Amino acid sequence: MPETLGKDARYEAGVVSRASINSNDSIPADAPKLPDRYADESYKLFSEVSVSDPTPEEAIRIRNKLIWRILPFLCIGYHLMFLDKQTLGSSAVLGILKDANLSPNQYNWLSSIFYFGYMLAEFPQNWALQRFPVAKWLAGNLVIWGGITLLHIPCKNFASLFVVRFLLGVFEACIVPSFLLIMSMFFTYQEQAVLMPIMWSVGNGSPITSGLLSYGVLHIHTGHFAPWQWLMFLCGAVTMLFGVFVYLLLPDSPLYASFLTPEERAKAILRIKENHSGIEQKRFKREQFVEALKDPKTWLFTGHALTQEMANGTTNQYSLLINSFGFTVLQTTLLGAVLGAMNFTCLALAAIALYNTKNSRAWISLFAYIPTALSSVLLLSLPSHNRWGLITGIWIRSATGVPYAVVMIWAANASAGHTKKTTVIALYHAAYGLGNIISPQLFRPQWRPRYRPTWIILLIVAAIVPAIIVLILRIYLDRENKRRDKMEQENSVEDNGIIETVKADGTTERQVVDRNQLDLTDRQNLKLQVTLPSRRTCFQLTTMMQPLCFIRGTKFGDRFKFFLLQDFH
Repeated sequence: MPETLGKDARYEAGVVSRASINSNDSIPADAPKLPDRYADESYKLFSEVSVSDPTPEEAIRIRNKLIWRILPFLCIGYHLMFLDKQTLGSSAVLGILKDANLSPNQYNWLSSIFYFGYMLAEFPQNWALQRFPVAKWLAGNLVIWGGITLLHIPCKNFASLFVVRFLLGVFEACIVPSFLLIMSMFFTYQEQAVLMPIMWSVGNGSPITSGLLSYGVLHIHTGHFAPWQWLMFLCGAVTMLFGVFVYLLLPDSPLYASFLTPEERAKAILRIKENHSGIEQKRFKREQFVEALKDPKTWLFTGHALTQEMANGTTNQYSLLINSFGFTVLQTTLLGAVLGAMNFTCLALAAIALYNTKNSRAWISLFAYIPTALSSVLLLSLPSHNRWGLITGIWIRSATGVPYAVVMIWAANASAGHTKKTTVIALYHAAYGLGNIISPQLFRPQWRPRYRPTWIILLIVAAIVPAIIVLILRIYLDRENKRRDKMEQENSVEDNGIIETVKADGTTERQVVDRNQLDLTDRQNLKLQVTLPSRRTCFQLTTMMQPLCFIRGTKFGDRFKFFLLQDFH
């Protein structure tokens, strides 16, 4: 153990020494007390390993290891998830409508039924994510999800596709919540703020993959196997294979990261202590569940998910819309790839902006709603013969992915306590599912081909309303943070807590530990800033980008890095 302690001496004394506290004078009167079985999982590790805070060099080294070993799984997983969401839309122009004798209404319901399964499974899936190892549960769902994608292949009617799409939604419901939990276990809030848009940009780039795959399968001529069936086969097989790799290589938490030494695992947890929320807790806590339901910000975040996702039904309509503008099937598949490039660009720019601005989550989200609103205006007002103007209206809708990615991780970061966090995530994605159930039904056959009532609804409900919600969230949470800052300045916030362990002889051992090990909620732990993280306080952008920038050392790489760093201080 180093001779010098970290910045918070009381924290180090409590965590490092692990001494039993028997003197009531050593225990703060207002310190929260908790039985050891309800403590955060990190408490067990710190009971066995004594370490001090990581030095800046150690923190950077551990963080880079985590980026290389965790981020690729999340990026690939997001990409496969979004690719899966593209399969039905791509299949629409690859022959599934004819082969399965689908009417426009039936096609819309195939989009909606997926999200019925997604919404109904959200709470059971989040319950399972708290009870079972996260990565292992994720891997099992990935393998089943890939298998269900393969089950699309023999389907030849609406009824069979209806069942398969419902089951697909059930098993895909755990993907985003599990990724959010994994992100919160390994990375600081400041890191999450940029890593989420990076992952989302990779995921939203899936139309590139989908477009190229669709273009490729159109050139496969096997007689009995239609192009859309080849698309389902490729996507399903890759997803199942990825699930196997997740099971074998992705750790469930820092406690089980085999690529880290026991000391590095402890320091990986200490590295993110400024999050003021632990790693995980396997017991369901009713009081945290109730607090999540009573918290106003839970419903603001949920309201944003519901309204913003009302526009997401366009995902399965893009190919049909582009085709209706007068483009051929081959042209439609390639033009869909442009949409993927736009998605990637918007989210990559959002990631850069998050690093080069202060307290900007809300403002970046609000800015992204401008092209989203403009898209509806263009699709409403342009004449039908202006097909390039109309497709531009489709392309600039890519910006809508920015507020979804930013606000989703914002909702997770603003909630502490493992049960409360999983409850908020479940509610958020249940609302996400409900929005996606409603969205396809806005594309009524009688409104074809221009869908003018649809674009009016989406302009108001999916652009203006969620923008207002984001603004309300910004004001509400900023005021809450100022209240907490004032309390901390007045030294009215206690840093430590107590864990009580009942020994075999019936005596009780009491240990002073950091509050982060108590699995407290954001309302119980007033050290937690519930919304707007400070400006890159935990790490330097230059070292953050090193493991991501494969072109470093080149003249272009140096210029790119300077562009990102020019405002850093």
